[in-house]
Amino acid sequence: MKRWLLALMVTLAACQPADVDPAFDEAKGAQLLAAYEAARADDDFEIAEARGDELRQRHGETEAAATMRRTIEEVRVQAEAMRENRRLIGLWEYQKIPAAGGVQNTAALYSRVEVYPGAEVSAMPDARLILRRHPEWGESAYLVLAQQSLQCGPPCVMQIRFDDGPPQRYSGDPADTGTGPALFIEDRDRFLAAMTDARRVRIELPRSGHLVPVFEFEVGGFVPRRHLQD
Repeated sequence: MKRWLLALMVTLAACQPADVDPAFDEAKGAQLLAAYEAARADDDFEIAEARGDELRQRHGETEAAATMRRTIEEVRVQAEAMRENRRLIGLWEYQKIPAAGGVQNTAALYSRVEVYPGAEVSAMPDARLILRRHPEWGESAYLVLAQQSLQCGPPCVMQIRFDDGPPQRYSGDPADTGTGPALFIEDRDRFLAAMTDARRVRIELPRSGHLVPVFEFEVGGFVPRRHLQD
């Protein structure tokens, strides 16, 4: 009897399907491929990238993984663009505060600073670009500078470059914030129209001693409706 039971157990064990190596599991690979393709179709490239990486890591020897590999590099490019766009949007700070006659709207962005690997202390921005809508003072664009003083003008003629376009001449009106110098860009509408279509703005002031102050702003994440709508 014991021998018969042992023989039956051996026979049943032999009939059980062998465990499938996950790397070759076509069924599960197909499920992840479907999720990958659905995310691609929805232009949700970061999710598509994650599903593609999961498919590669878990079921990398399947036909599904081979199909995914035909498009994954394009997905990675699109996913990185989404992350970069989110970073640029996060650089801007929008505020609405009560002011005489209504509400003041501002959109502000610090100038770009070099980041050096291993540096213990990050460099401080040299300037801040501020767009302001004030019920009494009107609409303006100006720089608040980190330097202690500004010897320029009036008028203070600056060169502003949008992306890789040629430098454009703008006049500035120096002012004092009480804690440091500011410089108003006189043709605010022209500046704002060009800035809205750009990813980078480079502002160069006239030479001061041995220095030529230059400020670069990563403006590509500006959301006009957040600043221009009441």
